[in-house]
Amino acid sequence: MNINGQVIWYDPQISLRVSPSTFDTDYQFRQGNRTGSAPGRSKAHFLHLNGHDLVLRPYRRGGLMGKINRSLYLRLGAERSRVFREYSLLEWMHEQGLAVPRPVAARYVPAGGFYRAELITLRIPQAKPLADVLQESELPPEVWSGIGQAIGRMHALGVDHSDLNCRNILLDAQMQASLIDFDKCRCRAKGAWQDHNLSRLRRSLDKESRKHPALFWSDSDWESVRSFVYE
Repeated sequence: MNINGQVIWYDPQISLRVSPSTFDTDYQFRQGNRTGSAPGRSKAHFLHLNGHDLVLRPYRRGGLMGKINRSLYLRLGAERSRVFREYSLLEWMHEQGLAVPRPVAARYVPAGGFYRAELITLRIPQAKPLADVLQESELPPEVWSGIGQAIGRMHALGVDHSDLNCRNILLDAQMQASLIDFDKCRCRAKGAWQDHNLSRLRRSLDKESRKHPALFWSDSDWESVRSFVYE
């Protein structure tokens, strides 16, 4: 839909009245619909609307550019925007049965020669980032194998997760793994990028270990992940 120049995509199968106010976190807070938030560059907000638990993530820049311009991106058309590409990729991956959040809605807001954007997905119930879970307890081998299987299924469909790290892997109450945050990700023919994905994940685990020396993971856990990615 197009409302006053704003382009909004949404899943009509999910019972949710989507409008510009759906993406307005201050409005949702005043209405009592914002239930919390998660840290990170693109601070995610948790909403409860029409019986649905949702995650609203505004697109934000990091690094040096983020200090100059936090939320505006070069305007090349709605269907070439990062938000449309991520929404479409998530929609396709969900249809393929991958363990990813189901996309609910996305918004593209032109601003002169730039645009800003937000993405809304269904919230994975009782899920925590792998990095946080590892601060609490050891994980059995089958959980590490499940993480490897989730990554392997993603790779089998040719999806290159350019920021695969231990905070973009969630574990729910049953210790089932889901993968999140597919901004700037894409489908590619098999290649070295698959190893690069895993190397990035390993570096993120090493980084968490330096921050939290008592992190519960080991090289044997990592081998469980690798063996199931490449099975």
